[in-house]
Amino acid sequence: MKMILALPLLAVGLAACDPVPRVPYPPPADPAGESQYRAIGTEPFWDLNIGRDLVFTDRGSDFAVAEPAPPPVRGVAGETYSGRRLIVTILRSRCSDGMSERVYPDTVNLVVDGRPFRGCGAPAAFFSRIGETGVPRAGGAQNIFNLANTNWRVVSINGQRVPTSGYYLNFMPDRLSGKLGCNSIGAGYDVSRNLHSAGAIMMTRMACPNGNFEAQGTAIMVQPMTISESEDSLTLSNRVGTIELTRAR
Repeated sequence: MKMILALPLLAVGLAACDPVPRVPYPPPADPAGESQYRAIGTEPFWDLNIGRDLVFTDRGSDFAVAEPAPPPVRGVAGETYSGRRLIVTILRSRCSDGMSERVYPDTVNLVVDGRPFRGCGAPAAFFSRIGETGVPRAGGAQNIFNLANTNWRVVSINGQRVPTSGYYLNFMPDRLSGKLGCNSIGAGYDVSRNLHSAGAIMMTRMACPNGNFEAQGTAIMVQPMTISESEDSLTLSNRVGTIELTRAR
């Protein structure tokens, strides 16, 4: 099975804009535990899901915190969830994720075990309804290879085996995060039958002793890639090179 994976143009940072009128969400927690509200952030890459539970995940380290969602305290500007380890404040102030042209309705301030994070949020349906460019997705089945919520370990880049740690890609529903050696990387992505435009990857700028694999891997990923899948193996390839991956256990 072969598909095309493309990464849209990215920029760095998160910026809040003008307040927007108050709207009645996030909706109440779903009794089945489904996420009703989602927030994301960068540097580091993290996401938060609110349903019956509050679930925070730092995608760079796979550090996660989950606890039952307390009833929100609703104020003039938004809602606050005060858990034992997680404190979430949702403000009705428009926000850019710094990774796409998408604008979210809310700014989200989060404290995890005393550590502050800042990002953007919206009801969960927003993430599937709006594409990475901020334009509503076209109708019809576009994605025919589902990478969402899968984690992969990089095995080789351009035929050369990489070290066993520090090389991975994690695919969330609307973006990916990972490492190709030293720096953390992140990007929006799209899987489709059609070829999409691709752009730069968002990446931290740490000084690395040997950035050869990282340079080769990111050069591949900024171009549209063909996906080849076989059991628990995944190959991302284009005219620049090839990245071989295996499913992380």
